[in-house]
Amino acid sequence: MVRFLSAALLAAAASATPAAAFAHCYSVYDKKDVLIFQSTQSPVDLRQPISEAIKQRFSTDARMVFTPNSDDCPAVDKTVTPTGVPDFSQTPRR
Repeated sequence: MVRFLSAALLAAAASATPAAAFAHCYSVYDKKDVLIFQSTQSPVDLRQPISEAIKQRFSTDARMVFTPNSDDCPAVDKTVTPTGVPDFSQTPRR
């Protein structure tokens, strides 16, 4: 009987922590509430204070919001400077 109760308690404890299985949507907004980053991967190390990590990665005015739903989380990264395509129109042909 003790083994049965122990197994039942262990099963109940394991089923009470399904939050670790969820994917999150991480969104970072600038001071004008413009979305500057969004991904299912955290943009900062969540083991450190989040406010400090956001300030270091983005700006002092940025804020991060995360939700436990990643179904509608298109990737956005406006922090990366786009690289231009070289203009070959002026290059003489050989």
